[in-house]
Amino acid sequence: MTHQMGHAIDQYTGAGTAAENGLGEGTGDIFGALTEWYANNPNDPPDYTVGEEVNLVGSGPIRYMYRPSTNGDPDCYSSAIPRTEVHSAAGPLNHWFYLVAEGTNPGDGQPTSPTCNGTTVPGVGIQKAGQIFLGAMNMKTSGWSYAKYRGATLRAAVNLFGANSQECNTVKAAWSAVSVPAQSGEPACGTAQQNDFSLNLSPSSGSVAQGGTVSATVATQVTSGTAQTVGLSASGLGTGVTGTFSPASVTAGGSSTLTFTASSNATAGTRTVTVTGTGASGSHTATYALTVTTTQPGNSFSLSLSPSSATVAPGASTTSTVATATTQGSPQPVTLSVSGAPAGVTATVSPSSVTSGGSATLTVSAASTAAAGTYTLTVTGAGTSSTQAATFTLTVSGGTPPGCGGVAAWSATKPYVPGDRVSYNGHLWNSTWYSTGAEPGAPGSWAVWTDAGSC
Repeated sequence: MTHQMGHAIDQYTGAGTAAENGLGEGTGDIFGALTEWYANNPNDPPDYTVGEEVNLVGSGPIRYMYRPSTNGDPDCYSSAIPRTEVHSAAGPLNHWFYLVAEGTNPGDGQPTSPTCNGTTVPGVGIQKAGQIFLGAMNMKTSGWSYAKYRGATLRAAVNLFGANSQECNTVKAAWSAVSVPAQSGEPACGTAQQNDFSLNLSPSSGSVAQGGTVSATVATQVTSGTAQTVGLSASGLGTGVTGTFSPASVTAGGSSTLTFTASSNATAGTRTVTVTGTGASGSHTATYALTVTTTQPGNSFSLSLSPSSATVAPGASTTSTVATATTQGSPQPVTLSVSGAPAGVTATVSPSSVTSGGSATLTVSAASTAAAGTYTLTVTGAGTSSTQAATFTLTVSGGTPPGCGGVAAWSATKPYVPGDRVSYNGHLWNSTWYSTGAEPGAPGSWAVWTDAGSC
């Protein structure tokens, strides 16, 4: 059904229905895919195949957008396309849309998509691909063709995301990847800002007795571009020592707790442990000087939090008891600190030093400007024999963020029309359609609001 509605959209955008064979059928397939991903029906998981549920000819999908040649349709554009049967001629357009949305090697479980020129194309997501394609449709003129769609989608990408954006570069690369050549006068794409991140450890050294544990916080930050998933690993642990991350991967900007566990027969001495964070843009490392001490003679202690999690509303606070215990030998002084508090949240431990066996109070306060979300705070106890840590999971409850940049905040109950401007989640948003209750930035609102940047 949505494929057919795509034909209607094609007919009533720009100067009317695209002329060259394949463009109309490809448009229907694209809107079918957009609708399927928006619906996200668990009985028909979203993908990039056409007609798999209808099973029109009894052999499953009638078209495969990621590799049209699976059903004998062309993957690449050629001079034969204008004379090719219209459904088969949709192959290059379907292939182009998949490359823009998912890229050649998607990381979300979708299949790989080989290109006609052997290049690798990074996807920008189906929502952005749909925005760019609809923007190009509104530019249609008479005699519309694959070549004209190339220029129009590039202009749409520049209008929506800028000439130096990854979106512009991906659109251009995807057209070349399906053999639609560059056109005279088409927009140029600049160098897109590359995504990157940094990684550091706090503290960067510590000691652990045989049979004990010691922890450190692995913090990441976005240094350029947008956040990416960073997988964490540790090497150089030495005999009898293991290192575990909680969680094992983070989104750049987040943190993880690395816990070293020394067995009772772990080799004593100091070793340099290398912690590696691996993301799509590459890898970064940080080192930790880990000293393993013998259990006799020696003192050791433990540290725990009760409760270990809480939910607070912006403007409220919560507390947790930081308990220490002497687990071996004699009591020792333990210096307490807390890290990992996000913007708008303050966290303190009082008193800041106890003798093992004593306790302190962790107080966490969320300002009215604190962003909703779940955060991991790490309470660290540095003793004379080792350093111990425990994590506290803080959830800041949601609520409509206040306005910023002098622009009123978005309201879920207020009707908006094209041209309206609101602020939400620290960004400015421009209305591109009529809506009430369509949350800016939500997956279902990509055609309703345009992100105008932070405020």
